[in-house]
Amino acid sequence: MNEIDKPIFIVGIRRSGSTLWRRIFEKNDEVAVYGEMQFLWPWEKDFPFFIRKYVRDLSNDKNIIKMIDSIFSNNPPRIRLMNLRWSFWEFLRKVNDDKLKKAIIARINKSDRSVENIFKAFIEETTKYLGFKRCIVKFPMYFNHINTLLSWYPNSKIIHITRDPRAISLSKKNDSGGTARLKLKYPYFSNILEKIMILFVIFQYNWSARIHIKFKNNENYALFQYEDLLLNPKKTISKLCDFTGLKYSNEMLNPSEGRFSSIDGKSRKGIEKKLGYQWKKNISPFEMKFITFFTKKSMKKMKYDGSSHDIF
Repeated sequence: MNEIDKPIFIVGIRRSGSTLWRRIFEKNDEVAVYGEMQFLWPWEKDFPFFIRKYVRDLSNDKNIIKMIDSIFSNNPPRIRLMNLRWSFWEFLRKVNDDKLKKAIIARINKSDRSVENIFKAFIEETTKYLGFKRCIVKFPMYFNHINTLLSWYPNSKIIHITRDPRAISLSKKNDSGGTARLKLKYPYFSNILEKIMILFVIFQYNWSARIHIKFKNNENYALFQYEDLLLNPKKTISKLCDFTGLKYSNEMLNPSEGRFSSIDGKSRKGIEKKLGYQWKKNISPFEMKFITFFTKKSMKKMKYDGSSHDIF
């Protein structure tokens, strides 16, 4: 059994409210909580790309040191789309402690230097460094890698988060970290870019539904709806704690202030029910019908009724 037993992994589509789930867990003092790692990720240059591009031969001890120095550096190598800028890597750069760096290097050197053992070295040594025995990682991998996570950590818990696909689509087409930048760069293609993002969300949502059907009977996997969390926070968080084996705390009902919403531009503390339905004011009738038509079957697979959920 691993020294860091039963890690918890949050997976799902971006814009599904993952930051709120993370902030809820941050109010539990039993676990170290990490933001995005995006270690294995389609469509973007992920960690294996970083190894191929900047590290190359992992059998060379000097390259292992080079890799860790690059990750802990305040000026990491620029990688298109990734840039090692996601929350977990930013956290390591803020810590920038030689003790942690040496522990990770030693752990990798003793291993077979596979992607699996490099992943384990990072999350386990960082968790021990912080004085915890369990950790939570938000988006360590894309949801199609659930099998990989369970093979690496048979005792892990996989939290698959989801949200109304129409809300995700609206959020995605206004995402300040991605779509908004593209629209500023290519203003004449703004409408086309928005439509592409909506189609992309539809594709991801339908894919995630198929993944859910595959794993729904696995005792280490559970699906959680964003709308259920907003409608009944105490009940949903209690279920979350039961599933993960964490102690429930009322503090988890009061997460700290989050990022600015891509729908209304506001930043909020706590858990607000209206976040589950305010998107309906901003979506066009055509978008509503179009997205509903192409995701209706997947919503049913996810046990979500987008027409009669109590949050509406």
